Amino acid sequence: MQDFWNARFKGDKLLYGEAPNNFIKQNVELLVSAKKVMCLGEGEGRNALFLADQGFEVEALDASDVALFKLRQRAKANYLAIKVRHTLLEYWEPQCLYDAVICTYLHLPKQSQKSLFEKSLQALHVGGFFMAELFSESQINFHSGGPKNISLLYDFNDVLDTLKLLPCEVIKLSQEVVILNEGENHVGRASVIRIILKKL
Repeated sequence: MQDFWNARFKGDKLLYGEAPNNFIKQNVELLVSAKKVMCLGEGEGRNALFLADQGFEVEALDASDVALFKLRQRAKANYLAIKVRHTLLEYWEPQCLYDAVICTYLHLPKQSQKSLFEKSLQALHVGGFFMAELFSESQINFHSGGPKNISLLYDFNDVLDTLKLLPCEVIKLSQEVVILNEGENHVGRASVIRIILKKL
């Protein structure tokens, strides 16, 4: 996994551009009372840098040390302090509680997807938010990026069944076709699952 992502992130270009994910940006006002934010699978840091610039205390986790090196360089150039953690989600053990956990397009095998939601909610203070945009299984029919292996995509009903068992209020859960314009690797119509949860 690390070797795959390091190969993808090598070079000077930013795979997914500099701008934050639109869904995260559009809903950042929900985090008005938040201080600590964790960004999972954050790659080169476009969401983390945006959130740090908004005044949040940001931590970013990723499996690729190449991507995190780019993130640190960009944070330094923009005079932003971002804590980075180089690990796989499977090995992530939160060392503190966060006010928000966010992720976009985190590619996980089916057997690990449930733990994404479980660990994220465990890492939140009560009242904290989990926010995610993930590729649905229908993305296999689009050409705007994402895995071509359906086992790395998310099934809406599986997500719904998982969330029913967790201590959260579902603020938003939808499967939508959106237009992506994120760097060179996420461009065009895409099928995504959008999620906002509030921990109870």
